[in-house]
Amino acid sequence: MKRVILTAVAVAISASTAFGFEHIKDLTDFHKKTAKGNVIVEFYAPWCGPCKEMKRNLQKINRKREKVKIYQVNIDQSQDVVDMYGTPQVPAILYIKNGEILQGFVGLKQMPELRRDIKRYFKTRTVKVASKKR
Repeated sequence: MKRVILTAVAVAISASTAFGFEHIKDLTDFHKKTAKGNVIVEFYAPWCGPCKEMKRNLQKINRKREKVKIYQVNIDQSQDVVDMYGTPQVPAILYIKNGEILQGFVGLKQMPELRRDIKRYFKTRTVKVASKKR
């Protein structure tokens, strides 16, 4: 019986991480998770309808291909993070690269906007150097 319960818990956890996002609990957690790489942090509330749509839009992002991590902050449970970096208005998102906040937005973002923002904030352009002809 114990084995069945543990298996069920493991399946539930893996399913939630496949479609959900890790949560940021406090300021220490925020700094740890946003210190390296390309990160989107969504501020949300469970009672917020537009937040649910924002989450569905964020779930459509291919995180491996885009090389972006996505975390969520529940504004009802992480007041210290909201006070430091967020807003009581939801949904809201922050674009962070290697610990530096690049931009923040309040309001629902549709997929075309999210794709454009990911390209704008996280894609680096390669510069071609022209060789000199002799």
